[in-house]
Amino acid sequence: MGAQVAALVAEWQPVVGRFLTRFARIVNRDLTGRGTALVALFGFFLLIALWLGAAPLPRSAWQELGLAADSPALRRVYVRDAVSLEDLFDSQNYRLDDLLADDGLGVPRLAVTALPRDMARIGDAEVRKALFLRTLLPMVLQANRELRRARGKVIAALDAQAAGRLGATDAMWLESVADWYGAEAGDAADLLSRIDAVPPSLALAQAAQESGWGTSRFALRANALFGQRSWGDAAHGLTPIDADRNDFKVRGFPDLMSAVRAYLHNLNSHPAYADLRARRAKARAIGQPLHAQELVRGLKNYSEEGPDYIAALSELIRSNRLQALDDARLRPRP
Repeated sequence: MGAQVAALVAEWQPVVGRFLTRFARIVNRDLTGRGTALVALFGFFLLIALWLGAAPLPRSAWQELGLAADSPALRRVYVRDAVSLEDLFDSQNYRLDDLLADDGLGVPRLAVTALPRDMARIGDAEVRKALFLRTLLPMVLQANRELRRARGKVIAALDAQAAGRLGATDAMWLESVADWYGAEAGDAADLLSRIDAVPPSLALAQAAQESGWGTSRFALRANALFGQRSWGDAAHGLTPIDADRNDFKVRGFPDLMSAVRAYLHNLNSHPAYADLRARRAKARAIGQPLHAQELVRGLKNYSEEGPDYIAALSELIRSNRLQALDDARLRPRP
């Protein structure tokens, strides 16, 4: 940037010199001329400042890669306590029993920014579970919609590439998406195995298991629903109090929607979950719907508990009838 500025100054120095000479003449004439000249000079330097100013703040990777729309698909809401959240859901005719019975009304387009701080003080476990599931379900459905949209864009780009008509800009975009997901360069099958949805029942089960149905310190203080870890001195999140090691933190997020997106990207990109992606790709190849009880077997590396963790998730999905929510849909936009 320094070299560019120096070149610019050298190129425009004669012009600026003539401008300043005329400016001095105008200033010396009368008061009106001085005011006009000062306004013009201010505008001139404002344009230079805008041209040389800092770049705009970076957008999220989802937006930067065109995988999420810039305009919000869900209405962000903040609630102070569990009663306020329950009242909000009631005002939307949003009840878990209706969803499980497939009443056809659909899921309201709400993105609760954070769980109520008094989640742990809800005495009735079933009430707490229903509140937790209704809070997360719209965001899981929206994140899956974004993944399906991204998958469609990638398939179109790969088809164009195979036909030899993929433009340079689109080729760079495709390469950036593959890099972000950690796919092998030039391996279309590997890339498509990574850009795909996850059954809502599986995401909800993991959130419930990892956050104690929204009552953990990590969930309430850092929007950490899925137990993702961050490493290094610059790691952002909360340090576990009773962990055997102190070289990591439980990763925190600015809001719950960010946590859901990060969880899906983790499953779709981390080498530890290649088995889950392979099971999902196999189901796609033979035209079968995604089944949470099948995909959960690919999460043996998600927890140090291994097979016991998979068994716990499987039972959580079964006992809470979570697979009935896999067919839930967001309500149409108003």
